[in-house]
Amino acid sequence: MGSNPSLIHAEVPKLELKKGNTKGGVKAVKLPFIDDFSRAGVYPQQQLWADRYVFVNKSYAVNPPSYGVATFDAMDEKGAVYSNMSTFPTVADTLSSVGIRLDSNFSTNTVMSPADSVYLSFYIQPQGNGDKPQLEDSIVLQFYNQKDDVWQSVWNMEGMSIDTMMARYGSEFLQVLIPIKDSAYFGANFKFRFYNYASIPDQNIPSWRSGVFDHWNLDYVFLDVHRTMNDVFHNDVAISGNVTTLLKDYQSMPWNQFLANASAEMDHTKSIKYKRLDDIAAAINVAQYFSIQNLDDKSFFFPNPNPASVNMSTVERVFAPGYSSYTYNSNASPYADFKVEFQTLSSPDENRYNDTLKFFQRFYNYYAYDDGIPEAGYGLSTANGQLAIQFHANTADSIQSVQFFFNQTLAAANQQYFDLQIWNDNNGVPGSVIYTQAGVRPEYPSPLFQYYTYELDHAVAVNGTFYVGWKQLTKDNLNVGWDKTNDHSDQVMYNVTGNWFTSSFDGCAMIRPILGSEKQAYVGIPSIEENTDIQLIIAPNPVQSNQLHLRFTGEDIYPQHQYELRIYNISGQLVIQSQYENNIDISSLQSGIYLIQVFSKDGKQQINKKFIINK
Repeated sequence: MGSNPSLIHAEVPKLELKKGNTKGGVKAVKLPFIDDFSRAGVYPQQQLWADRYVFVNKSYAVNPPSYGVATFDAMDEKGAVYSNMSTFPTVADTLSSVGIRLDSNFSTNTVMSPADSVYLSFYIQPQGNGDKPQLEDSIVLQFYNQKDDVWQSVWNMEGMSIDTMMARYGSEFLQVLIPIKDSAYFGANFKFRFYNYASIPDQNIPSWRSGVFDHWNLDYVFLDVHRTMNDVFHNDVAISGNVTTLLKDYQSMPWNQFLANASAEMDHTKSIKYKRLDDIAAAINVAQYFSIQNLDDKSFFFPNPNPASVNMSTVERVFAPGYSSYTYNSNASPYADFKVEFQTLSSPDENRYNDTLKFFQRFYNYYAYDDGIPEAGYGLSTANGQLAIQFHANTADSIQSVQFFFNQTLAAANQQYFDLQIWNDNNGVPGSVIYTQAGVRPEYPSPLFQYYTYELDHAVAVNGTFYVGWKQLTKDNLNVGWDKTNDHSDQVMYNVTGNWFTSSFDGCAMIRPILGSEKQAYVGIPSIEENTDIQLIIAPNPVQSNQLHLRFTGEDIYPQHQYELRIYNISGQLVIQSQYENNIDISSLQSGIYLIQVFSKDGKQQINKKFIINK
């Protein structure tokens, strides 16, 4: 992934590897320190981490303990390849904790020492769905010696493939436990950090030299007292699978194209996997919950209004919600938005963040096979080679623009000119060229856009199957982003000999045609929950009293008087509606699962959250 469209965000200064300065203004945190990277956002949580160079995501890992991981690679926090990368292993990404209070055991009000048996544990995976680190590449863990003001290496792992990991350790992820024994680490500002050594291949074609190499996936980082080397379990049921669409083919498609053949576009077989991370000493009950919300009129579709409580006595289980008769339905026009949520609820459960998986189904003005995250790069190495991606219009329409995501490479070596082309269909392969825009080249996303949009000289009419892609003028690899987690290789075709062939690599190229009357992709209005700096906190959850305690992180930015709230029961019935307050009387509600919806009075921002009443 030479440049990542999910990482186009604000500048963050590079952390010096020599010193251990915590990000200014962040207070040292108390134990336990735990993060499984399942919270919203593409950057690590600022309350726990002092830098933002790794990429937090749900797609790079294979069979993770819980569905979010922090991925190390050869790119900076903006998604661009580090300028110092070479064929020799070089320090790339860094993930550093904020300061941690190891001076006092606050539960006993005693001075903390090695006798408190403090351990740091984490799960690590090389490669995942990305690129395998070479043997000479590695990932390193360091502790900050407060006494001598130095970082000291305490663990490392050499590069390997995920297949080697499986053969050597019998699992896709290795759980590592490190005791903190040296008294020099105990104080009011202990820190730890991971960093990886990465390299890029020595290719004869410079345009292959992107940052899409040497991936490591980190999950479930946990630091606490009173642990041992055998403390490998957590009282946690975690969603570990990932779903990003309920459509058969597309992550997103134009609303009018969906409505023209809605039932054929739906995939009613989607499911998620979840895991028990405890020692499986006895069976536990897990409630499985699924909902779809129309964000236009705020209505809900509940296929299981009384979620089944399953008896779970195995490590893994699959949740397949029943929505066989459902198709997305809304009066919104010309675009529509839906929020889809899977949830598993159990008790006890020490980490509620990984209990809910949600995504937004966008019906805007473009087709997208990809989910916006490039795990690799793709291209051709033949002058005059052609690449075409197949799409299908259910009703007559016109293409206004085409979006491409190109990986950044060292010295912009892939910025070679090509002809943007559109083809009609010839029995399942590209037929006649119906549009050519000559002399364009790969451009990298600006801070305002995740993809670069190439506007066509004139609208191109399409109906039925059509193809979008390029004819390149040189042998240089254009290095388009490649989404490995959504396999549509049957729709990816190339021609370097005069005949068309489908791609032999699983995945899809990150190319998106824009249809309709607008030349730019519609981006929608983000809700509060899509803003990674704002969260609605319910504490405690489950609620065991007649008061529901709420607060926003960042309430100074979002004054509470601008918001209202609604609470729905599990059947979707409205049971409470009021002005937003930090404390809500819920004495009229029975024990059960509820959804709270907090929304701005102008209708532009909204956040939804589940909670349990257990009186």
